[in-house]
Amino acid sequence: MKFIEINIINLYKKIIKKYYNNESFVLFKKPYENKIYFYSCSNNRKIKIKENFFLIGSFNHKNIVKIYTNEIYFIDIKKNIFSKKLITIPSSFLDISFSHLIYSYEYKKLLKKAIRFIKNNYFKKIVLSRIIKIPFQNFYLKKTFQKLIFSYPNSFISLWYDFSYGFWIGASPELLIKCNNKKLKTVALAGTISTLENKNKWTKKEIEEHKIVIEYITTFLKKYYSGILSIGKTKILNLGTIAHLETPINFSFFKKPNFYEILENMYPTPSICGYPKKKSLDFIQKYEGYNRNFYTGYFGPVDKINMELYLNLRCARIKMDKKEINLYAGSGITIHSNVDQEYLETENKIKNIFSKFIFN
Repeated sequence: MKFIEINIINLYKKIIKKYYNNESFVLFKKPYENKIYFYSCSNNRKIKIKENFFLIGSFNHKNIVKIYTNEIYFIDIKKNIFSKKLITIPSSFLDISFSHLIYSYEYKKLLKKAIRFIKNNYFKKIVLSRIIKIPFQNFYLKKTFQKLIFSYPNSFISLWYDFSYGFWIGASPELLIKCNNKKLKTVALAGTISTLENKNKWTKKEIEEHKIVIEYITTFLKKYYSGILSIGKTKILNLGTIAHLETPINFSFFKKPNFYEILENMYPTPSICGYPKKKSLDFIQKYEGYNRNFYTGYFGPVDKINMELYLNLRCARIKMDKKEINLYAGSGITIHSNVDQEYLETENKIKNIFSKFIFN
């Protein structure tokens, strides 16, 4: 695979050309790295190397996008354009009081229903989400992408476009799977608090919710594969006004596995679905009330020997034709959940991403 360094002006030219030709593309930056990568499909050229692509999967497994590319373009943030000084917010930037966040009685009812199901031992945990639709006049994708890069250096920042699904933008904190040869890395990321209100005070609810994800991943790996399991120390991952519990999990296989098989069987984890998986999925499909689409799906670069996928969280779908932004957020429900706190958690998550959006 050919890596080509490019300057910002030429990159923007490529993006505009791809968009007007209705060709798929993705811009992304990995956590803690200083490079922005650009993959794009071409309707006119044959792809020479079929193993190199950016993979995007929807939550229900029904929609898959593969952005194949012959060359991977990249920008070095430190060397280049992405000086913070260049991120200028227009004076007429929307003052976000978040009055846009329409109160949802339906979502509160759903949370109460889930807690009843948990008390009746139907499942131990479920992640329920909601969608908020916000109209706009002018939305700046480029400046918003830059803002996300500097606001969340510890997240996977992405902006992708496909003719069938439009624009998606986001800053995901959660690695799903990173595989190379006989090694796998993942994280258990679950349990959320507001850093403004709680000052890193973790309750039994967050700790139990996090533990369910660790147990699910480690049990899955030990049950189906032979190898050496290593569980790292649980850390606090700070993301603006919210924080999560994060535990790294590593697995060294004795025999090289099929990474697609791992992806298919391990996903979705309890951090975005619930436990047990089948009952949680059934509940989500029956009662959540909307199609998650690519929210809580997965995406990332794949080649012949590597797979690095993240969960599509803290994201938004930008509908340019309808001048509408769809924002998504979810909350993990356990027997210790408080309905009002879980509801507030989704508001905080939406504010966390929406506060970085730049309008005029």
